[in-house]
Amino acid sequence: MDINTFYIKLAPHFKLWVSVKDKISFESAEGIPFHTDDNQATVGSGICYFLPDGNKVQIDNFLMGTGIIAPTDTIGMYDVEISRKVNRMYLAVAGIVIMLLVIAIIIF
Repeated sequence: MDINTFYIKLAPHFKLWVSVKDKISFESAEGIPFHTDDNQATVGSGICYFLPDGNKVQIDNFLMGTGIIAPTDTIGMYDVEISRKVNRMYLAVAGIVIMLLVIAIIIF
């Protein structure tokens, strides 16, 4: 926890949940102050960032420009690309099982 940015939690702020894979990209944003707790409970694999309300437009532009998916506490979102990969994996496994069943029926 950075004590120099604790003021963000005391002022009007909002929270974003950034996935661990996007942590470095998010923290490299120039001019966007943030605060995060080291001992926070994580939801999934996300990190909670506290951001000042006055920087919403700048943060939105940065997130849209980098493609980082960062939901708030009230609006849940998920990474569509990860969902597509999982669906492809299920389809491949189902196809292999069906092929094996067909081969087993033909042989026996």
